[in-house]
Amino acid sequence: MKLDTLDRRPYLPSRVVQAIQREIIEGRLKLGDRLPGEQVLAGSFGVSRNVIREAIARLRSDGVVESRQGVGAFVVRDAAIPSLHIDPEIINDRALFNDVFELRGMLETRAAGLAAKRGSPQQHAAITIALDHMRKEWNGDLGVDADLEFHRAVASATGNDYIAKVVSFVSEHMRESIFATRRRPGAEVEAIIRITIAEHEKIHDAILGQSPAEAREAMARHIMNAAARVGLTLVLDE
Repeated sequence: MKLDTLDRRPYLPSRVVQAIQREIIEGRLKLGDRLPGEQVLAGSFGVSRNVIREAIARLRSDGVVESRQGVGAFVVRDAAIPSLHIDPEIINDRALFNDVFELRGMLETRAAGLAAKRGSPQQHAAITIALDHMRKEWNGDLGVDADLEFHRAVASATGNDYIAKVVSFVSEHMRESIFATRRRPGAEVEAIIRITIAEHEKIHDAILGQSPAEAREAMARHIMNAAARVGLTLVLDE
């Protein structure tokens, strides 16, 4: 197996994972094959053995490879069969980060409309509670938790457990992007947080007003603005 040396970037383990997955997808590594040893892989990719260990750990977590004590790592699943996984280093790769924002926009914009149409009084009350938490805990880690709580509450109000689970999974991986917007000078952070809360208020009001179109528009606007706050340009079509 001939592997190309990788560029030295902060997300090297992710790139190793992608390269090994490509070897599996393209048939150069087959089910049951043993991966080359750490030293061989490190030399092939031009990275450290620590990078290789982290990449193998991620492949193992995704169920693509299985480590056998004293023997090595073996391919146990076709990498072309996707598992739900978002790399924790996406914030370092603008293209991937943009893709996740786009996925989030598609899911959550639709979810907001469904929440306005289908949500029960109890589910709508949970959205209000989450918004109140955002207002009270606007500063610090609790404010980030409240922001994610709001999005989970909206997703739950769709009445679709699968939408709720996927939105919860994706939104949790946006935690770092929320922190990124707060790593600004004090006055600027306060202004951004006020704007963010106002965006959530519009989503809240549209959902509780049982206006699906307004809820979708408010959520789409919020996610596009959130992307812009971390330097991304996102366009969401209705």
